[in-house]
Amino acid sequence: MSQNLSSSAPLQALPVAADDVVDADLDVSLSTPSTVVVSARLEVEALDASGPHSLDLALVIPRSQCRGERPRLGALLDAAHAAVARAMRAGTTPLVGLPRRVVTLVAGEPHLIPVF
Repeated sequence: MSQNLSSSAPLQALPVAADDVVDADLDVSLSTPSTVVVSARLEVEALDASGPHSLDLALVIPRSQCRGERPRLGALLDAAHAAVARAMRAGTTPLVGLPRRVVTLVAGEPHLIPVF
């Protein structure tokens, strides 16, 4: 995500239509015939004095769970849970701390993905 999102930034909830589809144009970083990838940021509260950490996430959503580029809320939440689990598990630099929130951009404004 190109915009710096501070942990004190006020967040809006994602708008969801009556049919459970996210009612906003999310920050889609990749779109294929089988998936839509939404950019997000995981913010982690450090367990030591190092302060909060953040990590860019890619939320991979099956195209079958989308209407155009807009995913069903359940599919977005499943993708966010999976991405957080991957980020917290490991890699070359595992995040140490408690996951605080997952944020995505809609029209340049931060929106909370209600994962926790």
